[in-house]
Amino acid sequence: MASGYSRNDDLVQRRQGYIVGGFITLLFLVLIGRLYFFQVIEGEKYISESRSNSIRAVTLEAPRGLIFDRNGTALAENRASYTISAIPIEISDDTIARLGDLIGRNSEDLKNKIRDRSLNRFKPVALQRDAPFEIVSRVEEHIIELPGVTVEIGPTRLYPYRFLGSHFLGYVAEVNREQLERFKAKGYLAGDLIGKSGIEKVYEDHLRGQNGIKYVEVNARGQEIGPFDGVDPVIPIPGDNVHLSIDAKVQLTAEQAIPDSLAGSLVAIDPRNGEVLAFVSKPNFDPNLFPTGISQSNWKAINEHPRKPLLNRVTQGLYPPASTMKIVTGAAGIEEQLTEGGARFQSYLSCIGGYRIGNRWARCWHRGHGKLDLNGALVNSCDVYFYQLGLRLGLDIWAGYARMFGLGSKTGVDIGEEKTGTIPDMAYFTGSKDKVWTRGKMLNVAIGQGEVLVTPVQMSVLMAAVANNGIIYTPNLMRSIESPGGEVIVTSEPSIKDSIRVNPETMQFIKTSLVNVVNTGTGARARIREFQVAGKTGTAENPHGEDHSWFVGYAPADQPTIAVVTILENAPHGAAVPIVRRVIESHLVDETEFPVARMLSNTGTRY
Repeated sequence: MASGYSRNDDLVQRRQGYIVGGFITLLFLVLIGRLYFFQVIEGEKYISESRSNSIRAVTLEAPRGLIFDRNGTALAENRASYTISAIPIEISDDTIARLGDLIGRNSEDLKNKIRDRSLNRFKPVALQRDAPFEIVSRVEEHIIELPGVTVEIGPTRLYPYRFLGSHFLGYVAEVNREQLERFKAKGYLAGDLIGKSGIEKVYEDHLRGQNGIKYVEVNARGQEIGPFDGVDPVIPIPGDNVHLSIDAKVQLTAEQAIPDSLAGSLVAIDPRNGEVLAFVSKPNFDPNLFPTGISQSNWKAINEHPRKPLLNRVTQGLYPPASTMKIVTGAAGIEEQLTEGGARFQSYLSCIGGYRIGNRWARCWHRGHGKLDLNGALVNSCDVYFYQLGLRLGLDIWAGYARMFGLGSKTGVDIGEEKTGTIPDMAYFTGSKDKVWTRGKMLNVAIGQGEVLVTPVQMSVLMAAVANNGIIYTPNLMRSIESPGGEVIVTSEPSIKDSIRVNPETMQFIKTSLVNVVNTGTGARARIREFQVAGKTGTAENPHGEDHSWFVGYAPADQPTIAVVTILENAPHGAAVPIVRRVIESHLVDETEFPVARMLSNTGTRY
């Protein structure tokens, strides 16, 4: 019994030894496998991370390309500024709190920005751009106590003339999370600046340069010791420079001519090629507020301003064209042989101050013009004449001419978002309970009221086409793009979008009548002694308040080099006329040059 018991005990001990030995062997194999994984398979990764504990890669921001007017005046440039940043993986909550005290920022806000999971934990996150020297000095004094905090000098966008051209220039701001995802392949990082609107956005790929990188040694606390000599820095490459067709002098004249108390817009185009000479939307804004991070108070003031300074009225403002539409209705009447000796319609019509259709008495703006032909109707802007002409044209024929003149479709101007407007036809009213057609509505659309809506840029294209006898150019602001070294890499050629297909005699009749409008009619305040101006007034009814004032014109009438369109919201009849005259004078008569002193233009919205 005792002997058998020993043998069993020995077997049990041996089995236990095998199990323990196998378990130890397994542990060694796992350990060897993990060592192999870390040292061979993942070796390079961890060597790189280890090296990053002593070597830090610092991004060198590339300066954005400059934006110039047609005469070489820089409208957007760069200046040096300090940026205070933090490296998420190196900074602690205590350090964030300390930094917040030093720079006067809420530590929780800083913490949320630094801990954002969309950020690269090893890359600096900009916490305060364009930091004042006083704050920078304070941070630098305590930098030993702020592991993970860096202070760098880099370029910041500067718009030296402040409000001037804010809507066509646009502005830049930090890339947001949605843009980071969308443009990840282009190399955007958190804190990078990106064009948000206008030329800055449309030509972002050219204006944005290529960032560089430098390497510095850091100690165990993440503090910079000095440059690392083992790796050469990558020098940043500035962005390309964009040259515009804008004439800064004409632009400044236009912005100063429109009172800050009014909302409105103005577009000036060279009818020979479609180049935009001036592009004004009022109220405007100071784009310098955005690159360094707009304050909550400024953003609230702009965003809640009743006249919406950020709205680009040139391309997104929709207005009834009012009597400026009589240019189209009149041309359609001639082409359809309904007036001026046409077989289907007498040459003269009477205005007794209104026109009756059914139970409606549609008034003229004047108490009665008497007998008028088409020229007289245009010169005196007689509503009654065009009521009758519109009824004989019919909605679909009228709409076809309106679209042929470029209305109801986007112009293609290279400025970003653009609205289409509305040119109603019978299809517009068919099948809609909210839109019911009656013959009486034809009276409204014939004089540019009712459902008709256009943008100022559409009207500028229309006037440029009338001035050049029918060529519809795509309006364009970019003239050329140059590399940082001065090599022209992109040029803009005139682009013909369409044409106004009417008889030359019809076009000449309209042009002669537009000259008469200025010489003897409603546009008399547009007269310039040195040159003949052609144009048309308009007063758009506004269901939400006071009427809007239009004036569209071009000069010199015999060989036009500028077509100007302006609309002033809630302004008296004819208020737009002298503004167009001043802009034309600045282009044709005024020989003074644009004053290039920085920060000159203080004309703009106050917040």
